[in-house]
Amino acid sequence: MRAPPPPRLLPPIPTAVRFLVAGAMLAAMVYVVFGLGEGPEPTADEPRVEPVVAVPILDRAVLGAAGDDTRERRLQLEPEPLRHLLALAIDVGPTVAAALGAPEEAVPLKVLRADMPTWRGRWLWYEGTLEDLQGPREGHPLAGYSIYEATIRLADGGHAIAAFSIPPEDSIRRGAWVRLEGYLLKLRDTTYPLDLRQAPMLVGRSIQRDYEDWGGVHALDAAVLATIDDSSYWPGDKMWHTLEDDQTEALWHLAAFARDTTDRRTFGEWRQLPALNAAEFFDRCKDGQLERGLPLRIIGTLIWRTTLAAPANPAGIKFWTVAWVQVREYGGATVPIWVPRRVGELPLRAQLEVRAHYYRRFAYEASNGERRFVPLFVAADLDPFVLGTDPTMRLLGLVLGGILTGLMLLLWWSQRRAERDALQHQRAMDDRRRRRRERAAARTASSSSP
Repeated sequence: MRAPPPPRLLPPIPTAVRFLVAGAMLAAMVYVVFGLGEGPEPTADEPRVEPVVAVPILDRAVLGAAGDDTRERRLQLEPEPLRHLLALAIDVGPTVAAALGAPEEAVPLKVLRADMPTWRGRWLWYEGTLEDLQGPREGHPLAGYSIYEATIRLADGGHAIAAFSIPPEDSIRRGAWVRLEGYLLKLRDTTYPLDLRQAPMLVGRSIQRDYEDWGGVHALDAAVLATIDDSSYWPGDKMWHTLEDDQTEALWHLAAFARDTTDRRTFGEWRQLPALNAAEFFDRCKDGQLERGLPLRIIGTLIWRTTLAAPANPAGIKFWTVAWVQVREYGGATVPIWVPRRVGELPLRAQLEVRAHYYRRFAYEASNGERRFVPLFVAADLDPFVLGTDPTMRLLGLVLGGILTGLMLLLWWSQRRAERDALQHQRAMDDRRRRRRERAAARTASSSSP
């Protein structure tokens, strides 16, 4: 008979189960090393925060009264189509213009002239040197407004004309570089004060001062940032200005700097910078002691996001994204971040780690009527939070994973060898017992024989 097995605290575990547990441990190690740093992808059915933009509706019958097929008709300016477009254009700002499908580049004049029926009524733009500015004159369809008219020379030598409603700024004078935007009414010929042939005539809201492109901005200019004055809490002052009100050189400069230099720091270098928290930054922001342009990480939850088309600026910014991020470490406050680009799709409640630069203090009125003051930041993008690993830690994980794999293989080999030795020993013991029984049976048989 076999000897009883030694006592066990736990019931015996089958070999297959032990290897399943070891495989699960190895899979967990591989996931930690390779997969934990990947953030979740936004799902397509989560709510988005882009608002619906209402656009004016053109009356094509009224617009069809404008003709430009002959020189005689191009010399005329039909009053009804002009008044119709002036009334609609008064509410078209950059965001509505983008919703109307304004092209990113100015349409060449030869393309326009070749197919006027297709382009008539489209929202277009041109920029160039202001050569003539007239107005105000009467005839505007809306009370309190007058009609102004401007003519610009384009870079290719052509001309464009625009009628608009908002008085031009004092800085806009003949010889200035300006931008005209509006609905395309017709091709226009004039004889005075300039002799023009088939110049596109736009009907818009205003004439904008345009700027020569800066190119890349790779260093902060302290003198430009020093022009920011957020010392007054009085409503209407700088601290209360929204993105639409704060289109200034200081904002463009900082936004271009963030856009052009954020990627110069590696992931690890940004992780070495402090994150926004109340203990370190609340009092400094409240007292106006935070350095403008200071790089910080903002870790929080996306609460709201909207995109606006950018007005003319020298930084080459086409769109702005306004994001509100709730930061737990900053007392749970929601801080605004202005991004000089159209941000890709992000769901509400997305976890972010934004690489941002401090701009100024920002005041706003909450939904409950309470006035709040928070720091305002500018960032190149809204980055999802990623539990990244340092290359050294990743290498260490690979080494540990290799060691763990080797140990499991060693345990498996030792287990197999121990089982094989135990089986051989058991067989040897069975043979000894069998031979012992055979010898005992032989002795018994020999002693009982006569």
